[in-house]
Amino acid sequence: MYTPHRARHRAAIVLAAAVTLVATGCTAEKKDGNAGSPGSQAAPPAPKVAPGVTADSIKIGITYPDMASIRQFVNIDYGDFELAYNTLIKKINDAGGINGRKIVPVYGKINLISPAAAQETCVKLTQDEKVFAVLGSFNGDEPLCYVQTNKTAAVGGQLTAKRYAQAQAPWFAFYRGGDELSEGMSLLAANNSLAGKKVAVVSNINEQAVMKDTVIPALQKLGVTPVETGVLDAPPQDPAAVGQQTGVFIQKFQAAGADTVVVVGSMGASFPQVLEQTKYRPRLLFTDVGQANGYTGDKAKHDFSTLNDAAALGFRGGWDASGNQDCVAALEAAAPDLKGKLVDAATLPPGAPNPGASASQACQNLALFKAIADKAGKDLSYETFQNAGFTLGSLPIPTYSDPAVYARETPHGNIPVRLWKYDPATQKFAVSTG
Repeated sequence: MYTPHRARHRAAIVLAAAVTLVATGCTAEKKDGNAGSPGSQAAPPAPKVAPGVTADSIKIGITYPDMASIRQFVNIDYGDFELAYNTLIKKINDAGGINGRKIVPVYGKINLISPAAAQETCVKLTQDEKVFAVLGSFNGDEPLCYVQTNKTAAVGGQLTAKRYAQAQAPWFAFYRGGDELSEGMSLLAANNSLAGKKVAVVSNINEQAVMKDTVIPALQKLGVTPVETGVLDAPPQDPAAVGQQTGVFIQKFQAAGADTVVVVGSMGASFPQVLEQTKYRPRLLFTDVGQANGYTGDKAKHDFSTLNDAAALGFRGGWDASGNQDCVAALEAAAPDLKGKLVDAATLPPGAPNPGASASQACQNLALFKAIADKAGKDLSYETFQNAGFTLGSLPIPTYSDPAVYARETPHGNIPVRLWKYDPATQKFAVSTG
């Protein structure tokens, strides 16, 4: 029998923004059949403007999550974001900067349980600081405040065709934000594993479009029509309400005879926590392995029988790739106490501090920004920056095994999605080799 989960069992959507940082993957939203081709709904030509750029400097904004703001719900330690960015920016600047210009960072720490925090940070960085571009951690539609409302370039976030069509400034990323699920759902149905199954689908309100516009059509294309769906709209600041509503979904799914549940996006971190309080054990298929890892990586005691035969979608990690190891070496030199601690999250025991998360995010975002800005040349403007990104081609993204490929049609890099399977022996998800 379900009982509303207590505050210590986490707040569902609050956790979502944090777990996005896990390097194994992320999903978000899709509008239509243009998955992988937002260039067909391209942003307008970028203007010849260069806010925050002087003869010898480039001012950039950097956003990152305030993990202390969710400590009452979940104890996750992703390390020192400002230390990571400052160290890697110093490395770039000491080597001559970008075409002779030094990077000047302005930081925006975001309170994850304040609905207004992301908007306030956006206004600060774009209107007050007038930065050239904003890098870092964006959740859901947050990039639109930069690239649409304030016409400021962005690097990072969940770049979908729908969002990109609204951009009024250059935007490049290495997450497709859910558009990859059109192809990914077929991986979850590999070996005809969904044939004859009764499937339910659950998402939160912020990712409802993923469920309706991507996941369900993809399932229907595979010959599967969901027997039930659920969309969580309880406020994330109220863990009891989140747990209660999730419990209602679970009862509905069980009553409908669902033996498989597709868990969309950030629900992957919270849905199993409520499920484990029941005896119901459907097979769970996660659209975002990063969010599923938020569940397996929680140091609280869990009943992982919820993950029997579970599978997930995500990007293939490459922690030991040269670009990432260069960043690790720079950070260990600047902060010797980090030596040996900047490791692949997949090797960490549940609940262990993961300073590698902040390190990898800084490494990824700066690598992409620098590659594009370098190619833009000395005459840096939104026009040259956007054109450079459209002609960048193949680029290794730190912590990814598969390279990104940037072109007009793929400002998101088009990194392929992979199938991950849960291993009960290690209590972790691993990339499937079969």
